[in-house]
Amino acid sequence: MKQLFVLVIAINFFSLVTAQDEIIQDTAAQRILDNVSLNINSYETIIADFELNIDNRMEDLHSKSSGTIFIKGNKYYMESLGTQVYYNGKTMWSYMPDIKEVTITEPDESEGDFVDNPALIFSFYKRDFKYRLVGEVKVENNWMYEIELYPKDLNQPYSRFKLYVEKGSNDLYMVKAISKDAIDYTIYILNTKFNKEVKDDKFSFKEENFPGIEIIDMRF
Repeated sequence: MKQLFVLVIAINFFSLVTAQDEIIQDTAAQRILDNVSLNINSYETIIADFELNIDNRMEDLHSKSSGTIFIKGNKYYMESLGTQVYYNGKTMWSYMPDIKEVTITEPDESEGDFVDNPALIFSFYKRDFKYRLVGEVKVENNWMYEIELYPKDLNQPYSRFKLYVEKGSNDLYMVKAISKDAIDYTIYILNTKFNKEVKDDKFSFKEENFPGIEIIDMRF
């Protein structure tokens, strides 16, 4: 499931320092992240395609997949790897059409990261990170800011994240998670559209519309 959920993570982009435990941060990186935050917070909805690359450094294995995500506030709908994921802000339905099976959960928004919950790609930065501006790099003929984030909690499964932000537009283009288990996840955010009308029923799975499916309810 982690391969499915490494993707895009949602809304209210940044607020990286804590009031009680301030650390010295890179002011240049802070300025860029603040601009990204202003952009993201100004959108009512986000629709984007994405490409997910998974690299297993230990076994030299590589895979690539693609998908689409719709985000509205803390709600999202995603299609990827043959699975449809609905999340209405409380309940998540993971539906696999090939086997006609839906799994229902209620994820804890206060835990996990964007690998576990794709609605976090624009918000997991609210957690406590150290960050620095590495510099400017050219990616796909476009100039990007490269920013590295290091989790203050050393028990996290990732050693660092790398963000690539387009100069000029301040749009997030790519997120890379470098993990301690030698499996890295890179997400490219493509064809982004903002403020398109998306109705709330997009984010809830209607069991009555899928007769004959198997329901696995993991809620307690």
